[in-house]
Amino acid sequence: MDFKTARSNMVENQIRANKVTNLSVINAFKDVPRENFVPDPLQEISYVDEDIQLSRNRFMMKPMILARLFQSLNLQGNENILHVGSNTGYGSAILSRMCSSVISLESDKKLFEKSIHTFSNMGFDNVVPLHGSMESGVEKEAPFDIIFIEGSIETEPNGLFNQLNNNGKLIAIIRPVNIKIGKAKLFFKIRDEIGQEILFDAQVSKLSIFKSKTKFSF
Repeated sequence: MDFKTARSNMVENQIRANKVTNLSVINAFKDVPRENFVPDPLQEISYVDEDIQLSRNRFMMKPMILARLFQSLNLQGNENILHVGSNTGYGSAILSRMCSSVISLESDKKLFEKSIHTFSNMGFDNVVPLHGSMESGVEKEAPFDIIFIEGSIETEPNGLFNQLNNNGKLIAIIRPVNIKIGKAKLFFKIRDEIGQEILFDAQVSKLSIFKSKTKFSF
């Protein structure tokens, strides 16, 4: 398979065609080979316009949604970013082309080990992969300018807001229980207060953190 052509087609037909105009975002997606971040048996579908299943409950977000989220961050190039639910690290690799540094946080050991191998082979020197609880973030490295959560979550990630810088941003897709389509939301911290903006509708696979608390009826 001609991966270079497939990557170019992805950028033109999935990303540019869906309201992504930021050249830094477009060039980052052109630059990073997505096929290197999926298991070998799945490389032939690396550039499909859908989430790619990496393990039983984990999915790599479709490129179009990823690109729209990253464009919404309006990165300036000097940010330090926490990527939560980083899977094998593709999103972290894209972000690393547009910022100062990325901490790539993953709880699944096999996905984490795949990311280490890929980052090492490709010479990414501003991405630090960490293995640990995604819901806890990385408090010892906080505060962050940006926190990105890959995959939809049921409730707002209140536990991570205290790991943001003032003027920092957190971006995530919120999809409550029994709702089919999520909302991409940009949260921003100003004077220790959290505001939010709804960006667009997004249907992506769920990440099993920040779940709604079970309600009982009697």
